[in-house]
Amino acid sequence: MLEVDGLNQYYGGSHILRDVKLAVPEGKLTVLLGRNGVGKTTLLRCLMGVVHAKSGSIAWRGNALTKLPTWARVAQGLAYVPQGRDIFPRLSVEENLLVGAASRKAPSGVPERIYDLFPVLWNMRSRRGGDLSGGQQQQLAIGRALMSEPQLLILDEPTEGIQPSIIQDIGRTLRQLVEEMGMTVLLVEQYYDFAKAIADHYWVMRRGEIVAGGEGAAMDQDGVRELIAV
Repeated sequence: MLEVDGLNQYYGGSHILRDVKLAVPEGKLTVLLGRNGVGKTTLLRCLMGVVHAKSGSIAWRGNALTKLPTWARVAQGLAYVPQGRDIFPRLSVEENLLVGAASRKAPSGVPERIYDLFPVLWNMRSRRGGDLSGGQQQQLAIGRALMSEPQLLILDEPTEGIQPSIIQDIGRTLRQLVEEMGMTVLLVEQYYDFAKAIADHYWVMRRGEIVAGGEGAAMDQDGVRELIAV
């Protein structure tokens, strides 16, 4: 389980994360919802050590992560797909994927399972990453994260700017990772219907605080759509 307790972060004089406390169960897909600017991306960056929290604790499977550098968190089994994808536009699809394997002790090419999950990447493996569509680049970014063989996959708004057909493909892939491979997924999302369709659990953030949480199947009854619209 990923456990976050009392996490605080500031940008200048602004208090961005306010005593954030949440848990992400293993082998489940958890979504974190909220409007723009409430601190969701900052939280993910703190989880990965890209930004160091001012106070509070982060633990994965009982192991403290709070003071570890990013590379050590990857070694602990975490992988991150940032907002905007951040692929290398001049590298080929295959080269982008191999970058994601840099933390593995003995990288030996792109595993077949990556191309099974994303067949379009096989067809375009020799093309430059910058030549792919937005949806294809998002699949490449997820595939690159999976190359480190993570146990916990963290994604920041993977549906942003993506065509509906690719959104559905991404949703199916994330459910497949959870149900068939036992992976734990934490997903930041604003697209309510997509989140509701794939979530096992949810949390809602507002103004840097967690204000609600529960089972994915209860999102409508819990009024989550109204919470994130306010």
